[in-house]
Amino acid sequence: MSIAELLTTDPRFDEFRNLTEQTVSEGLGMSWLEIWDMQAEQMGDNRDGVTVFVPVNAAFERLDPGLAAGLREGELDNELRYALLGHHYVHRLYPSSEWEPGPQRTWRGGGNVELTLDPPVWGGCPVAQTDIRVDNGYIHVLDGIVVPDEIQQAAGG
Repeated sequence: MSIAELLTTDPRFDEFRNLTEQTVSEGLGMSWLEIWDMQAEQMGDNRDGVTVFVPVNAAFERLDPGLAAGLREGELDNELRYALLGHHYVHRLYPSSEWEPGPQRTWRGGGNVELTLDPPVWGGCPVAQTDIRVDNGYIHVLDGIVVPDEIQQAAGG
């Protein structure tokens, strides 16, 4: 099962999946979900992969109402949605056994996210479940959404 397949079949991640479907990589002209699906097909059995910190649906309900509406209804600029997703994405295999506390480099547009270990917290969001292994990487489940200040301000929060 790939990241895209898990996001599509696990109802805990419906809100995040919707966000990945709405957010397009301008260079590829594909949604993030389509890109992850393509990566799964290309990777086969090699050691390459990605890690996604996936917020549960309840995390979206706790967002500022303006930001939540912007994300759900696709009203937030694609570039800002891309940056928000970037804070949840590491372009390598990153199981919890390899975690080290401190700033973590995320995908383009994401910048650095702070990781603490005891308890595990990614960008201020508690890590509710670790190390869901999928064909093209790892998923770690968050009980929150990493929202950088510039995105919160753009959404009016």
